[in-house]
Amino acid sequence: MLKISNVSKTFNIGTINEKKALRNISLHLEPEDFVTIIGGNGAGKSTMLNMIAGVYPIDSGVIDLDGVNISRLPEYARAKYLGRVFQDPMRGTAADMEIQENLALALRRGQSRGLRWGISGEEKEQYKKLL
Repeated sequence: MLKISNVSKTFNIGTINEKKALRNISLHLEPEDFVTIIGGNGAGKSTMLNMIAGVYPIDSGVIDLDGVNISRLPEYARAKYLGRVFQDPMRGTAADMEIQENLALALRRGQSRGLRWGISGEEKEQYKKLL
């Protein structure tokens, strides 16, 4: 479950370039919910997603993910709770790796890793079945 409560974000506070990107937004998503965020340029869509991921700190409010308050966690600490897919296919992936290798890498997020092949034969078969 993702619960965003009264979250606000202002960029360049106290300057001539001050921009209130989000003002007291709230959102409650249950497991299995599917949501589409729609809005024009500058509406705050990317800002909201970046705040959930921890790229930008929030000015006020609370972001709760599965009962864990992640509002003040840095981006790297939130990585064990969530994953992202970027508009630019080269961001967030290892460009020289195959899609299935990137999926295997994401599956191992938060686990101890050592020196071994990036993807096992069993995982390759699993991805074939899923596709």
